[in-house]
Amino acid sequence: MLFVAGCASRPGSEVLEPIANVPSYTDKVQVLVATTRERGSPEDPNAFTAKRAKDLNFSALTVSIPSQHVTGEIEWPDTTPPDPSRHFITTERQFLDADGFLEQIRARARRGGPEANDVLVFVHGYNTLYEEAVYWLAQIVHDSGFKGTAVLFAWPSMGKVPLYLADREASTYSRDYLEQALLKMSKLPEVREINILAHSMGNWLAVETLRQAKLQGHGDFNGKLAEVILASPDLDVNVFRTQLDVIGKLPRPMTVLVSGDDSALAFSTKLAGNVDRAGRVTADDARAIEAAQKYNLQVVDLTAVDDGQGNHHSKYSKSAPVVAAIGTRLNNDGVNSQAQVGVVSAVAGVGNSLLKVPAAIVAPIAASQ
Repeated sequence: MLFVAGCASRPGSEVLEPIANVPSYTDKVQVLVATTRERGSPEDPNAFTAKRAKDLNFSALTVSIPSQHVTGEIEWPDTTPPDPSRHFITTERQFLDADGFLEQIRARARRGGPEANDVLVFVHGYNTLYEEAVYWLAQIVHDSGFKGTAVLFAWPSMGKVPLYLADREASTYSRDYLEQALLKMSKLPEVREINILAHSMGNWLAVETLRQAKLQGHGDFNGKLAEVILASPDLDVNVFRTQLDVIGKLPRPMTVLVSGDDSALAFSTKLAGNVDRAGRVTADDARAIEAAQKYNLQVVDLTAVDDGQGNHHSKYSKSAPVVAAIGTRLNNDGVNSQAQVGVVSAVAGVGNSLLKVPAAIVAPIAASQ
């Protein structure tokens, strides 16, 4: 996220302190964490900081979703104690080693039910605090209806607007660690598929990881790499093309969510010397059409989708139809996936069909008219 919306002041580590006696009637979301953030600060020995860890750290949290929750929003606590009917609340937290982290995934699979053997890995973007990333994934999981194992890969963003370059370096630092985490999960026999959802600068980390994994001979992560959804990718369009040249066509089409009114990516475009960002290459751009066919992509243009006020950089999570469609895509098991290759202009109110069945594929001839 390039700018934070939804809370007047940004959250501190206290929001992740577990609170007991939260009513059983609220929905609960479990979030597992693999992070390159160091643990411990002078103020809070349990906080994950913006310092870069030399080894992956792991955690598990349970987040209560308020009964008055509005899809697409994170209702941050503004009272002490927080109100379970109005606020996201952390109800459980534990710190894990690598084996404990993997055991949590196995345990979820053993419980059975929908998507029990599926993992969703979320890679957050720039200017994102750890606490924001945890609650953001909880919101996405709840609103999308995903029922499998949710894993946050938290890299050490500084969480400050001016530190764009520092965040870029921190995300690059985390490539080997994300690859390591994905490989560990892919070796679990209980895991059937691993899905990746990346946002903003998190796409640089995710796509670079896929690129280096392909170069090292395990780009499909033991045949378990499934959906790859790139939301508002803050990627140089030319660099993205060279990354895709290495990655090649994935078994399922890679989904790229773009929006022409994304003012956050307009800002990063200026920072990058006015080189276009992939997240702003819209459906009427011949480059999107060519890339979709060459690299097995589904480019979804969300320009016409209303996500309310703000910088329009997070439509994937703030728009109810879009986040619901992501849930549908994750539950689709790749059915009829090749029919989805191409470019589609989404409109408000398309509901769950948004990502599953494109309303229209834009042919190359249409772009020239």
